[in-house]
Amino acid sequence: MDVIKYVGKYLNTPVGQVCYSTDKVLTTSLDKENIEGFATIILRLASKSGFIMGQEEILLSYQWLEHLAMYAKQASSNPSFAKLFLQGINKALARNTYLTGHHLNVTDVAAYHVLYPLIEQLSITEQESLLHLCRWSKHIQAQPKVSGSRPPLSLNTILLSSFAPAVH
Repeated sequence: MDVIKYVGKYLNTPVGQVCYSTDKVLTTSLDKENIEGFATIILRLASKSGFIMGQEEILLSYQWLEHLAMYAKQASSNPSFAKLFLQGINKALARNTYLTGHHLNVTDVAAYHVLYPLIEQLSITEQESLLHLCRWSKHIQAQPKVSGSRPPLSLNTILLSSFAPAVH
């Protein structure tokens, strides 16, 4: 999965050979240890890179990463489901600047890359109905190390520009 590679690049940590096992579980090898599962791989990369998170942040991150892994593929192939999926994330971001609180962490980086194709397809009206999600995306992509080689999402509607500036 490309998201793992983007996160590894962000953390400046090698990700190893990422593939799907015979059980269709995302797998890689880090320090000669097989790591399985999207959330587990992301959090292990963060730990390996020296990224420090408290216990609550780790648990929230794991929950978010599992949620993304479970529903993102379905959202990419089903526009009705995508709308509900993005609305749920938008609602969660109404209370927080980032997914796990008020500080950027590896979960936001992974989520940005998972959600990028879905957000990229939004119309201006849809962007404005998902104000918190689009504000979050603007925060993320304002940091060049996070967005990597991806071009910035076009999130420049009048409502977003006035109510959700990219940088606080």
